[in-house]
Parts: sequence; C-alpha cells; structure tokens
Amino acid sequence: MLILHIAIGTTIAAQDKLELGLFLGGSYYVGDLNTGVPFKKTRPAVGVVSRYAFTDRLAAKLNAVVANIEGEYPSQDNIYLNSTSEYEFRRTFVDVGLTGEVNFRSYDHMFFKDKSKFTPYLTLGLAATIYKSYEENVDGKQKIVVSLPFGMGAKYKVNQWLRLGLEWTMRKTFADDLDLVGDVSGKVNPNDPYGFGSKVLTHNNDWYSLCGVTVTLSMWPRKLECYDGTNFNK
Repeated sequence: MLILHIAIGTTIAAQDKLELGLFLGGSYYVGDLNTGVPFKKTRPAVGVVSRYAFTDRLAAKLNAVVANIEGEYPSQDNIYLNSTSEYEFRRTFVDVGLTGEVNFRSYDHMFFKDKSKFTPYLTLGLAATIYKSYEENVDGKQKIVVSLPFGMGAKYKVNQWLRLGLEWTMRKTFADDLDLVGDVSGKVNPNDPYGFGSKVLTHNNDWYSLCGVTVTLSMWPRKLECYDGTNFNK
C-alpha cells in the first residue's frame, strides 16, 4: 500500500491546472473585399494566453492578441464591384477572448500521463474586438464590438512544464467597419460596396481569423491528497 501511495502521488503531482504563455501567428480578413479566400493577405498577430484545465477533457482559455488585417479592391474573386474603383486598407486591433476547449482525447490525465500527451480539440466562446472607428471620414474613438470565435486546434505536452499548441479560429464580428479606414471619396465604399443604399446583415458583417501556435508553461500543478489509495480530495 505504501508503494501504491508513492506511485499515485508522483503521477498526480504532474497534473496541471493553469498554463500561461504566448500566441504567435497571423490574422486575415474576410468580408466584402475578400469573400472567403483563406489566409489571403495574412499579417502578423501576437499576444498572451492562459489556459485553465477543469478535467482531462474540458478547459477554458483566455487570450489577448494584437492582430493586423488588410484588404483591397479590385480583386479577381469579386466581380460585382465597379472595376474602375480602387480601395485598400490596413488595420491593427486587439482581440480579447474567452473560449472553451473540448478535447477529442484524454489530455494530461493524472493516471495516464504517458498516453495523454496529445489531443485535437474544438473551441467556441465569446470575444471583444477593440479598434478605432472612422465616422464621416474623421478618425473616431476606440470602439468595442462583440465577436463569436470558433475553430479547432491541437495541443501537445512536451514535458512537465512546456506545452505547445496549434489553433485556427474564425471570428464573426457584429461590425461592418473593420475594413473602413480613412476617406473613401471616389472609391468603393466597404460599408456598402454593392450599392444597396443600406446595410444588409447577410453580406456586410466583417470576419477575421487568427491562426498560430501557442507556447505555454505550467504554473499551477494540481495536487491531491490520498487517504486510502482510492479516495482523493483536492
């Protein structure tokens, strides 16, 4: 029994609750000036992430990422706009998100650590996009809009302290001016590129994507006390 207590105690000490680290990758825009070409004009994105593991199957992740997007017209994939007009934009913004992760496989299991080092996962949550708006061609105030992140990823436990991850998510925003930067006089208006004269929600909401790697360190090991070899309390 003493040997069992020692063996289980060693395994449990390797179970982790909290990770802190960095996100390094890219971001790209999807909207009226890019109707769906993945990774078109991808630009750098960098930020910080933290992950809290509830179980070996469920976790929550908090991120704050500084991202960049750009787009232009004319483009070959959009035949509806006036080909004589030109427009391009570049924008930097901050994405702050809280997402849940559902692992396909057991990950970092306290009793099977050698067999639970890798898993793919699905992610879904809620985020805020913070950027500077432009109103009537005048540089406006900071604006915060809600976005819905969803996507997939994979994570790998390198050793007791180091974790690596790869994630690709889309962000559906409730905004239509991420691609509006500066004066658009005489150019395609990204707020109404089709000339509808009013906003059409099915066409005009802007999206963006974040894709990259995470490098995190374990900061809070989970430790349990053993009473009889089968009953454990946190």
